[in-house]
Amino acid sequence: MKTSLGARSGPRLHVLPHLRRIARCVALLSWSLAWSWSPHASLRAGLLPHFEGKVISTAVKYGYQMIAVDLNADGKKDLLAIDEQSTELAWLENPSWTRHVLATDVPRPLNAACWDVDGDGIPEVALAYRFEPRPSQSIGNLVLLTHGADVRQPWTSREIDRVPTAHRIRWMDPEGLGKKVLLLGPMVGKSFPPAEGDSVPIYLYRPGTWQRETISTDPRGILHAINPVPWDGSPREQLLAASYAGLHRLEFARGQWQVSLLTPGDPRPWPLSGSSEVRLGHLEKRRLLVTIEPWHGHQVVVYLPEGDQWKRVVIEDAMENGHGLAVGDLDGDGRDEIVSGFRGKGFHVSLFQATDPRGVQWRKTVLDDGGIAAADCVIEDFNGDRLPDIACVGASTGNIKLYLNTGKPRAQP
Repeated sequence: MKTSLGARSGPRLHVLPHLRRIARCVALLSWSLAWSWSPHASLRAGLLPHFEGKVISTAVKYGYQMIAVDLNADGKKDLLAIDEQSTELAWLENPSWTRHVLATDVPRPLNAACWDVDGDGIPEVALAYRFEPRPSQSIGNLVLLTHGADVRQPWTSREIDRVPTAHRIRWMDPEGLGKKVLLLGPMVGKSFPPAEGDSVPIYLYRPGTWQRETISTDPRGILHAINPVPWDGSPREQLLAASYAGLHRLEFARGQWQVSLLTPGDPRPWPLSGSSEVRLGHLEKRRLLVTIEPWHGHQVVVYLPEGDQWKRVVIEDAMENGHGLAVGDLDGDGRDEIVSGFRGKGFHVSLFQATDPRGVQWRKTVLDDGGIAAADCVIEDFNGDRLPDIACVGASTGNIKLYLNTGKPRAQP
């Protein structure tokens, strides 16, 4: 017996809802499996991950700066630690954290920056040493360190310049062409303590010629931080500078450097004015600035864009000698958290997490209470699990601590 088309269509329509339910189940299962393989799979929205802290070095007299950089081309981030009371520069090799001396006879080292100048796969290290706060007592050597056949042996040194109170150095790509220049910011201009209104220069050096060029004299008083950032998300970096005058943004455009004052920072009178450290962060697509204020100050401040202005939100005001600052997405939700540390009495390392969409309200969590007087912290994946970890170097505590991200929710108090 022949069956008409209409006779066959009934059972097919009856099966379709079941097929749709099966398809939804398969899609849900696929999504669940994908999430289970994610490094942040065990975290729920709004929960910070649990970090396991451990001391990886006590061979530090008085730590100042921490850099996460691959110095042996094995794909792992090593740690370059600046010890301002040392006469040598050393790095810790990941994952054993074995200490290797990179340079000797570099007294009072204060800042370093790494970039592969010659393109051989291992970065050169620019180093500023012989720092003193008073220009009359500071030599401020600026050198470029280059590895030999064995990166674990001391590197060769080439002097680039001498700048009294050389305090911050950074590599920057101002044109987005993959060609970086070296920037140097002395701490003060003419004198320490600085007279009200004293200007501080920012210098530029081009690899190859290494001639000093002045790109700005807009910072005032004490220039404590210079920080290249991808301001607009493009390869062309811009520079944030923190001084007694507040936060300046420097941009190389149309063949020249253009400087704008973003915010005056702490509104109190000189010398309690301005900013000390600065980082760029994001809450999803929304840009924010994070600072320590004033110089070596007691406040962690978040600046939120409001038209052409920046709304100042103080999220911490009980630090003493604030210095360590890092910003990054610790829980994988697209919204950056803040890591801060201070060196004075009651020192501890804290995490701050925005609890509202705009970033006006922040929740503080103490990561380390009394274990390290953090002078600097960095956020990086140190064990290859695609989770952001934290490393800090201690000042008076003379140690380096690593906080590994477990990917599991932090226990709630």
